[in-house]
Amino acid sequence: MSSVNWPEKFPVLETERLLLRRVSSDDAGGLFLCYSDPEVMKFLSAPLDNEDAIEGILEEYKEGFSRGCNLIWSIVIKKTGVFAGTAGFEEFSFLDSKADIGFSLLPSHQGVGYMRETLLEIINYGFQSMNINRIQTTVVSGNASSVKLLEKLGFHREGHMKQSVFFNNSYHDELMFALLNGMQE
Repeated sequence: MSSVNWPEKFPVLETERLLLRRVSSDDAGGLFLCYSDPEVMKFLSAPLDNEDAIEGILEEYKEGFSRGCNLIWSIVIKKTGVFAGTAGFEEFSFLDSKADIGFSLLPSHQGVGYMRETLLEIINYGFQSMNINRIQTTVVSGNASSVKLLEKLGFHREGHMKQSVFFNNSYHDELMFALLNGMQE
């Protein structure tokens, strides 16, 4: 039986242009910019309208790692030290050796390959260091840029779930994507 190797301390990852580190209270302003931006949240949820909600999110990310529930990284641009977004494993099934991945990026940092760079590093870490067998995610139907990114990373579309999420006063369809260890680009 395979099982996930949970890290003893939060892993810091690096790419050529990015530092991926644990979300901290220093990121509160950037998190609020990201999670309150209607463009970022268009396919995720209703945008935050209260900065106080960030404290709960910070606590959830911190406690989530401690309890073995999630691994969420802040994406920081090395050259400037600026917060650009978040990405990581939002949920784990230790018994099944699988994880759900999620990501968000501020519009000012989109279109230059940061998220592809980030996800490649996180996926590699998940498969190589954590012994994850399957990484999966859902994308709201209509989110063409995320679908394109996932397909470039080797994810396969496995299903279409009708009206599976509710936000902004309506139900939305989701597409299920997955990548198996050894099948990435």
